[in-house]
Amino acid sequence: MAKKKDSFERTAPWRSRWDQEGAEFVASDSEWCDRFAARLIALVPGLDHFDATTMALDLAANDALRALAPEWVAEDMAPRARPE
Repeated sequence: MAKKKDSFERTAPWRSRWDQEGAEFVASDSEWCDRFAARLIALVPGLDHFDATTMALDLAANDALRALAPEWVAEDMAPRARPE
């Protein structure tokens, strides 16, 4: 009997960060946002807690970014987070 053709059989699975050995998963959104904000404030002098937390809440809604370590995301976002 012929195998049924699956339209997704050639699609490579996307490895999530927590599939990797030694990767850390931050379970709560509040911890992720706190860690993101703390790292961003450390990287961007003059950035206040409110602005950093607002950015963290916006970014935490993105599943792809949320799967990453918050410190990594903060380092990527630091050039765009300069206070006015």
